[in-house]
Amino acid sequence: MSNELFSPEMPPAASSTALTVTEAPHLKGRIGVIELVLTVLAFSAPIVVVSAFIPLVIGYGGAAAPMAFVVAMVLLLLFAVGFTTATRYLPNPGAFYAYITAGLGKNIGLGSSFLAIAGYFLMAVGTYAFFGLASKSVVEPVFHGPELPWQLYSFACLVLVSTFGYFRIDLSAKLLSVAMTAECLMVGIFDAGVLVKGGPEGRSFAFLDFGGVNAGSLGVAVLFAATCFLGFEATAIFREETKDPRRTVTRATYVAVTAIGLFYIVAAWLIIAAYGAKNATELAGTDPTGMFPSAVEHFVGVWAKDVVSVLVMTSAFAAVLAVQNIMSRYCYSLGVDGVLPAPLGRVRPRHGSPYVSSLTVSGLLAVAVLLVSGSDPAAIYGQLCGTGGFAVLVLMFLTGIAVFMFFRRRPDIKDSTRWHTIVAPLLGTTAFGVVLYLAVTNFTTMTGGSIAVAVILQLIVWSVFLIGVVLAVIYRSRRPDIYARIGRQQLT
Repeated sequence: MSNELFSPEMPPAASSTALTVTEAPHLKGRIGVIELVLTVLAFSAPIVVVSAFIPLVIGYGGAAAPMAFVVAMVLLLLFAVGFTTATRYLPNPGAFYAYITAGLGKNIGLGSSFLAIAGYFLMAVGTYAFFGLASKSVVEPVFHGPELPWQLYSFACLVLVSTFGYFRIDLSAKLLSVAMTAECLMVGIFDAGVLVKGGPEGRSFAFLDFGGVNAGSLGVAVLFAATCFLGFEATAIFREETKDPRRTVTRATYVAVTAIGLFYIVAAWLIIAAYGAKNATELAGTDPTGMFPSAVEHFVGVWAKDVVSVLVMTSAFAAVLAVQNIMSRYCYSLGVDGVLPAPLGRVRPRHGSPYVSSLTVSGLLAVAVLLVSGSDPAAIYGQLCGTGGFAVLVLMFLTGIAVFMFFRRRPDIKDSTRWHTIVAPLLGTTAFGVVLYLAVTNFTTMTGGSIAVAVILQLIVWSVFLIGVVLAVIYRSRRPDIYARIGRQQLT
């Protein structure tokens, strides 16, 4: 596997420490650090997390829920050390696909790219269903609009997202920036309200006491907390479309992880403070989805509760726009490499966007949303987004191993410390191994379905990965020209 990384024709290390990107059309954009951070934040759908996922973390972690987010943030920061260091020597826009290929070989690399597309695809379908449900729950009771099926809202959202995906990424980034600013502002107003008024126990710091928390439950809390950070690989996948790739990607990654972490830590602490530690834990088990809206109404006002309902809807739109943009760029990378049909690698000259890939993804998503339109949207959201999140956790674990192996195989790299190339990647990968173990053993909890459904979803995940590996093996024997391009790299 390692032989394919270092061919005899490879130029001496002294000439360059970075792998060169395959000659290919390039995407265009002028995204800065803040816009890239907000794009990552959009993927995680912050107000949806605060409304729906933080109560789950509280349900398992109790008053120690904020510490679950602290652990998750530290874990992600460790991962980010190796991830961002690798971007200096792998200046490719393929993100996990490029990194895993460079460290673990083209077979596993191609399998990981298929897994990434499948994972994001499942999350997109689930989020479209959630958007339809959220829109229906806003239009009818809040705005007293007509009773329409949730599927209609989902398809309207898909059309709008597809339109934005066709144009230059800057347009999506600006829209996402506005949406994320509104969400963060609303949560910030709630936080300020609790800080000023105080809850039944004042501004309690009970989250610092782990005495009453079961270790197994806290592990599940950390698992859910870690999934709230997913999507930060967008900092690398939009590399071609940033103002200064080398600096922007690194800075945006650290800022995104830290900002997301602090945002959720404070929100979890103050939701608990709003009810009191004991009451918050009990309510998280009986009415998790009602915790945040009710607290907002009490500490801010009825108007704020309605605003939260609207922002949950817009947050779902922002999330699916971010997910679809990421998925389109994975398909674009595979089209450039020749693994998938070459037209997917086309770039719209005027907008610098992967327009063919974006339209193709939109068409496939339209079919998928149609196929699930007869199902319960809430169940679809839980099952598909949980499965997609699991797939991304697998990719992050593989990426951690790949980064470590990449630096082990590049002794010529002397301008980075052992902390950046060995220690931090090992610590981050080990931690993600634990999180992945928790995800496997609690998969039915992640997806909210039965064991039978969990087995089917797991089979889908691993089958997609295996298909990519087998396809790489076939290309190696029958189409060596395509095999050589896997991973967005040129090593000769």
